Amino acid sequence: MKINWKSIFELEQKQFEAMSEAERFVYFLLLQYKGKYLWGKETPEGSDCSGAVCLALCASTGLLIRTTANDLYKRVFTKPQTKNGINAAFFIDKKNTAVHVAGLLDEGVVLNSQEPTARIRALPDISKWFEKEGCRTEIRGLDRAALEKLSREGKTVYDLDGEFKKYFEV
Repeated sequence: MKINWKSIFELEQKQFEAMSEAERFVYFLLLQYKGKYLWGKETPEGSDCSGAVCLALCASTGLLIRTTANDLYKRVFTKPQTKNGINAAFFIDKKNTAVHVAGLLDEGVVLNSQEPTARIRALPDISKWFEKEGCRTEIRGLDRAALEKLSREGKTVYDLDGEFKKYFEV
């Protein structure tokens, strides 16, 4: 038996179009599962931690930004965690700098893009590791108005990879 990929992807597209933004965010995080950790990248094939979150934000909202974990923490995810919204886990050092970010899939579960690949992980396990490094964990909700503003202004810390246009019409 062979998989009919064309039919599968047509169904998947219909399901995606019926999803909320938060569901689309999770979907695009999951699409990156087992993608290579590639510093400075933001594609389904591979990304770094902030690239994975920025890619999922772009795919779910249509708003494009490409920035760092710390910038996401300080300017985009500034709301309290929401039950059915877009959320991310940040790992904050003693200088109040976000040194890592992971997109929240569900309560206590994240997609963690870290060497060597993006994996689904239990948040308490990752938090323990970062605690040993002197970091605390904060879960924050998306401030959509801030995301819209930054996207309108074209705020990016990193330039988009050429491969990005392979997956999205910009």
